[in-house]
Amino acid sequence: MVASLFPLAIFFLLLGFPVFMAILIPSFAVLIQNFPNIAPDILLQQMVGGVNNFSILAIPFFIFAADVISQGQIGKRLVNLANNMVGHITGGLAIATIITCLFFGAISGAGSAAVVAVGGIVYPILVEKGYKPNFVIGLVLASSSLAMLIPPSIAMILYSTVAPAASVRDLFSGGLILGIMVGVAFMVYSYFYAKKNKIQKEEFIGFKNLGKAFVEAGWALGFPIVILSGIYLGITTITEAAAVAVAYAIFVEVVIYKDLKLKELGSVATKSGLIIAMLLVLIAAGKAISYVMTIGGLPQMINSLLGDYSVVVVLLLLTLIFLVAGMFIDPNSAVIILVPLVAPVAFGLGVDPVHLGLIIVFNLTIGMITPPFGLNIFIAQSTFKLPYEKILPGLVPFLAISIGLLLVVTFVPDLIMWFKN
Repeated sequence: MVASLFPLAIFFLLLGFPVFMAILIPSFAVLIQNFPNIAPDILLQQMVGGVNNFSILAIPFFIFAADVISQGQIGKRLVNLANNMVGHITGGLAIATIITCLFFGAISGAGSAAVVAVGGIVYPILVEKGYKPNFVIGLVLASSSLAMLIPPSIAMILYSTVAPAASVRDLFSGGLILGIMVGVAFMVYSYFYAKKNKIQKEEFIGFKNLGKAFVEAGWALGFPIVILSGIYLGITTITEAAAVAVAYAIFVEVVIYKDLKLKELGSVATKSGLIIAMLLVLIAAGKAISYVMTIGGLPQMINSLLGDYSVVVVLLLLTLIFLVAGMFIDPNSAVIILVPLVAPVAFGLGVDPVHLGLIIVFNLTIGMITPPFGLNIFIAQSTFKLPYEKILPGLVPFLAISIGLLLVVTFVPDLIMWFKN
């Protein structure tokens, strides 16, 4: 039966198989057993077709750009500017961290990169200023994850490829609104935390020095402007904007800031290539399992089971599914495997494809910092050299804020969808 796909996939994951193998083995097994009249090599064709998509080219470009930035000065200059802007208010350094992560998201589209590039800079400074390590870890991980919401979000690009009814441009617009909304909520919490714990404020550096900080970070600030203006003014496609991002990142880090040597680009490209290859194989495997689910009628089966429920119940179920999925597998895998399965149900009930995409990506954003297997938790372990149990307490308030906002935007979509009205 086609329904055995998921138990088999979980079984292979528990045995320690890579995710793409845990997807492909059950796909071929179920196809051969249940559809003997279909040649197994059809899955190979589906896999090739899955990655033979022009818009998917944007993903490797953005990943490479993010790795170039992580090796250079952009993160440090953004932190310095943000701190100079708001460091003199209560909770200013924590607020500066959130602002920097939002900017970093607008540059990289990948939350994990911000944990290393921003967190590695601000963690010792925040602790030295009197913030408790638990709070700092929660702040860095939660704020870094917002990169998944801020355009150019890799997760949103992936969603648009498996749910073509959703415009990438509209997803980016809604994601920008949602990311800023969550970021502001984190800032409010940081303000009251600093006030309660009597964290000393920084001295205002004066407008002259602030202007100097703006100049020093000017090229970094220009990054999201170059990328997003090209997309929204219709000058570039998403893929072309991603290529521009790579060229801009290399130019700024190698020529302007001179922190990255031209000869070092080879090692950066190798690192990026490993991640890109893994992701493309995963996309191909996801296309294979989607094909088996479709010919086996699994989406229709789910639609018949859930179709009689109200939109509210279905959205709550989808929230639960993707929140749990985000705890156990990386966001890209969750989008590739689950969206083709559940999206038709939501669309059939009249849920806007863009709204659904924003809900799904927000769920997976939260999942990245949710135990037991949130991806950013393990990245924090290696980055900050802290044991697992020391990381979790600081995440609780940020998880509570995020889940509260998730429920609000799920059932009051106009808060993040007003740009379409």
